[in-house]
Amino acid sequence: MMEHRVSLTCVLLVSLLAACAGALRKHTVEQLQNTYLTNSGNWGSVKIPNEVNSVSAVGAKPNHLQYPSAVLFGRTCGGTIISPTWILTAAHCSLSRHSSTIFTGGLEVLAGTNNTADGSGVSRRVKRLVVHPLFTVGPYWLNAERFHFKQIAARFDYMLAELESPLPLDGVTMAAAEVDTRARLPPGEQVGYAGYGAETHGDVMRHDMHVFELEIQSDEVCSELEQYNPQDMLCAKGRPPKYDSACNGDSGSGLISAGRVVGVASWVEDDATTCAPAKRVVFSRVATARDWIRNVTGI
Repeated sequence: MMEHRVSLTCVLLVSLLAACAGALRKHTVEQLQNTYLTNSGNWGSVKIPNEVNSVSAVGAKPNHLQYPSAVLFGRTCGGTIISPTWILTAAHCSLSRHSSTIFTGGLEVLAGTNNTADGSGVSRRVKRLVVHPLFTVGPYWLNAERFHFKQIAARFDYMLAELESPLPLDGVTMAAAEVDTRARLPPGEQVGYAGYGAETHGDVMRHDMHVFELEIQSDEVCSELEQYNPQDMLCAKGRPPKYDSACNGDSGSGLISAGRVVGVASWVEDDATTCAPAKRVVFSRVATARDWIRNVTGI
């Protein structure tokens, strides 16, 4: 009888410890998720364990399933799938930091993954780059402090990348975004983008995909930025409580509204010296380049 009681006690103890461990683990993950949700002081700074580090603050889906058209372009920028063989990104992503040389080889895109370092996702080499014929960019290679630059703007900042072989689009992990045709977007429209840009100014790209939530601003608000031009630009600002923005390496990422790509990340308010929450992000207005995109790609 004594032996039976000892065995029963051991079983109960093991079961209790397992239950406690499970509850503690669940609490820890939920606590970290809540911390991420309420973190408004430094966006993207909370490090989440692997189980949840690819889950957006707005839902349970991994980030790349919320933005299946988002890709890493050339290891230094973002981009948007618009067909199995075409990526839309920013023209300035083709430029060397210290010259105006166009990269001509070695570029590739990585699609369908939350993490660029774990071997997941699908990579494709770039066959051809097509830069918008009206593209111009300010002297971003100069010292910002010396020349008193706040931000360096680009005009008609669009580039198309043709892939050597098609991406296996499945509509879930990888999907093509529809190209938006609206000449103007209503202020307050909720939009967002996904990318792998740096956490702080001048830092390196992040391995984990991040998702930022913004809303469209009026042209009047955006025109407070000296270099803003509504002909080919639109701007958006982060929604509360996080007030997301953008940073180095988010360039080229597609601004998405209901599955349509409406903008291409181009420059950010005060981005010559800092990355900070609530800074307005300026995107190249996709509708302005719609005919050019069609002429080049047939899409």
